[in-house]
Amino acid sequence: MIARGSLWLPLAILLLLAALSFWIERSVELPASDSPSARTDPEGIMENFDALRTDPAGNPHYRLSARKLKHYSGSKRTELESPRFLQLGVQAGEVSAEARQATVSPDGHEVDLRGNVVVERAARPGQSAMLLRTERLLVFPERDRLRAPGAVNIRDATSNLRASAMEYDARQRVIKLTGRVQARYISGKS
Repeated sequence: MIARGSLWLPLAILLLLAALSFWIERSVELPASDSPSARTDPEGIMENFDALRTDPAGNPHYRLSARKLKHYSGSKRTELESPRFLQLGVQAGEVSAEARQATVSPDGHEVDLRGNVVVERAARPGQSAMLLRTERLLVFPERDRLRAPGAVNIRDATSNLRASAMEYDARQRVIKLTGRVQARYISGKS
């Protein structure tokens, strides 16, 4: 009997250790919803963010700044608070866009501005300054294009325009309005 009892004691201890190991593993393991790719906490936060992109010759092309930048590694999403986009092309002129918030695509080729978006085009010889207001604006900095998929209001020295959507090609300085378009010409004569 003593021989049998001495066999059961180590076996009981091994079973107890196996159960304890299983319990410890389960208690420290992250639930599936807390996996790194599903986390809602940003991986990095920067305040007073400012980035300048230059062309191959070293000339400034555009600047993107924000009060706060949050980057999420799982989704590769980047969010900006109070963003400001400034296009610095010598030929196309200076165009700036500001909004309440924005998201940047993982490859950086698209900036989605949302909430009280205001775009200003600086005056240049032969063209007056322009002011555009919308709720959402997609900026494609590498292609020098802006697109508003919703209602826009555009004002300059000679006209006031409203449209259902808009595309702007900064290289050619062409605005394409679509949907329901209303235009009002403002005479320069007093």
